[in-house]
Amino acid sequence: MKHVPKPNTDEDLIQAFLDKGGFVKKGKTKPMPSELGLSNNQWGNKMTKEEKAAAKAIEDAREPIVPTKK
Repeated sequence: MKHVPKPNTDEDLIQAFLDKGGFVKKGKTKPMPSELGLSNNQWGNKMTKEEKAAAKAIEDAREPIVPTKK
């Protein structure tokens, strides 16, 4: 059997979609939960109560940046 590609390309299909009134919008993603670890050995494991308390203490100790008016 011989496979013959169709004459339509992705660009043609996209253009046909846009010509019919379709539009493309950028999707939104949810922020990552803060209790998930980011390192490879922590991936998917949630923080313990002690780790959450330590992370909260560090964040609370951080001084907020306040813009000054000139």
